[in-house]
Amino acid sequence: MFNPSLLPRHGSRTADDSLIPLINIVFLLLIFFMVGGQIAQQQDPAISPPSSASRLALEPAKVELAMNSAGALTLDGQPVDAAALAQRITSLAAEETDIRVALRADRDATAADLDTVFTQLRDLGVNTITLHTLYTEAE
Repeated sequence: MFNPSLLPRHGSRTADDSLIPLINIVFLLLIFFMVGGQIAQQQDPAISPPSSASRLALEPAKVELAMNSAGALTLDGQPVDAAALAQRITSLAAEETDIRVALRADRDATAADLDTVFTQLRDLGVNTITLHTLYTEAE
C-alpha cells in the first residue's frame, strides 16, 4: 500500500529552512575573527608612548623594538641586549638593503637611552627609524 506521508514534502518550506545558511555564515565569520584576532602581535601594556599631533601614516617595519622607562629593550616580546640586536639587524642586512626599524619607547625613557639605541642602529646600517607616538589633538 502507498503511504504519502513517508515521501519528502516538496514546495512546503518552513521559516527555519532559511535560517540554516545564515547560522553557517555567522559561525564561519566567528571562526575567521577568532583566528584573525590572534595574528596581531600583543604590545607591552607597561609602555606608554609620548604624545604627538602628527597624522602621518606609518610604513611597515621589519624590526619592532620596545623600550621601557628603564631603557631595557625587547624584540618581539623577548628581552634583547645590544649583541642580539646587532645579530638580528646584521642577518636582515644580508637579505635587504632598506632596513626599517620601529621603536615604541615609553614616554619616561631618557634621551640618553634613545640616543644609545639610535646610534647603535645607525652604525648597523639602519636607514629608517620610526618612533611610535600616541596621536593627540593639537590645542
